Amino acid sequence: MSHWNTLLQTALVGTARQPVPAADGMAGDFGALLQALQQPTDTAQGVLLRVAGAVAVGRRAGFVAPGLPADDAPPAANDPSPALGDPALLAVIADALASGPQRLQHEVLAVLAAAGWRLPPSLLPAALDAGRRDTALRPAVVLALGERGRWLAARNDDWRYAVGASAQADTQTRWDEGSIDQRRAVLAEQRRDDPAGARERLAAELPQLPAKERAVLLGALAENLGPDDEALLEAQLKDRARDVRQTVVELLQRLPASAHVRRVEAFLAPLLSAQGATWQLNAPEAADPRWKDDAIDATRPTHDSLGERAWWLYQLVRQMPLAWWTARTGLTPAALLDWAAKGDWHDALLRGWNEAVLAAPDFDWCDALLDRPRAHRGGVGPLLALLPRERRERHWATQLGDAGQGVQDVVAFADQACAPGDTPSAALSLRIAQALRMRVERGDLVNDYVLRQVLGTAAALLHLDALALLADLPRAAEESPGLANALADTARIVRARRLIAMLPSSSSSSSLSTSSQGRP
Repeated sequence: MSHWNTLLQTALVGTARQPVPAADGMAGDFGALLQALQQPTDTAQGVLLRVAGAVAVGRRAGFVAPGLPADDAPPAANDPSPALGDPALLAVIADALASGPQRLQHEVLAVLAAAGWRLPPSLLPAALDAGRRDTALRPAVVLALGERGRWLAARNDDWRYAVGASAQADTQTRWDEGSIDQRRAVLAEQRRDDPAGARERLAAELPQLPAKERAVLLGALAENLGPDDEALLEAQLKDRARDVRQTVVELLQRLPASAHVRRVEAFLAPLLSAQGATWQLNAPEAADPRWKDDAIDATRPTHDSLGERAWWLYQLVRQMPLAWWTARTGLTPAALLDWAAKGDWHDALLRGWNEAVLAAPDFDWCDALLDRPRAHRGGVGPLLALLPRERRERHWATQLGDAGQGVQDVVAFADQACAPGDTPSAALSLRIAQALRMRVERGDLVNDYVLRQVLGTAAALLHLDALALLADLPRAAEESPGLANALADTARIVRARRLIAMLPSSSSSSSLSTSSQGRP
């Protein structure tokens, strides 16, 4: 156990039950520092806090415990890309890593890597810490680290998510030694040209993987998914991990001729019957023990809003391809939603259809569900993310309205729907920025605390062409600290995005770099 972990254990159980670990075995200046902090006249609690503080600082700097031979910590590999050295840009990146928002953090890191730069050593701890706090940010962090960053990440357990093969490594090395994201990328790449080979590679590895990695790597089969993948997926339906079963079900759902889909149809079809010119749907009367083989949970979670029979129905609906409903009834998605709204099982159907379209996207179903956002508001953002930009923005333009009265909802949904690095179109961004500026000029910020948050979100989200409208928002004669902070944050984000957008390629500029290699 490391000295840090021993300190944590002492903090958890209390110094009365476990003494502060001694630093006698640590050589060198750091060991001497820890010994100096452990004065026998001090309280155990005080010693623990001082020692923990010193060790924490050491960990952030990539400290290697004394006694570890130098050969066990080889120098970092040379970086092919230069480290950014421009003070203004570095200040922007440092501020973004410290203060966010996440979308800005992603943008500055992604732009940096795309331009052929890497983070300088001084910013590596901040970037690695940002990725530790936010898993969604990790891919962008890894891209900007360089070899020295990966070297540093390997020396702190909290940063090991960034440890992997060199970005320049060959495919086999990235598969054998890479991070989980690198390994998934290897599978996805191979699936495009050799789906059978990728499937065999995955099948050989699955028994040795923890549940989280099994789910992630199985998800790569979505690339070039076909009937030949069914056998492997069927075998994973009985996996003990819920995340794995969920991934498998979503993939099998995209294979309408699969045995899994046929079994779910056999359960669901008897519940739906024609009644003259309309259709009648019943929920299951009792749970079927065979459901377990198809990852259908018969036991309703205690706090779920659905009743027991509705829960069973929802479980069946969410696993059934949406095309089955239109083919079976002859109704369009919009007509099916109208029909469901009149029945007893509306909530179960709507919830199941919403999840089914997220698992296997269908644009017509997306549009139909989005035309009824109030019916299932929580799913609006993810549904919009499935649509091409043009179809997605049709909904936003309608919601925004001529007077921009829906701007807060549009910004919130657009933030959910746009992946990191993506923005609404320049035209729609301008409309949104104009609506926000009008609200600010009208004085709405004084009492509308949600609008204050929306400003910062919009500044990080909108197309660069629209940022001029948010760069110099009018200030109130008397501003509360909260209002002043909201306006300052908006200005900060706008300035950062404008500055990072002007970052030149590393190949075209040498004045923005600093050279460094080897061990920090």
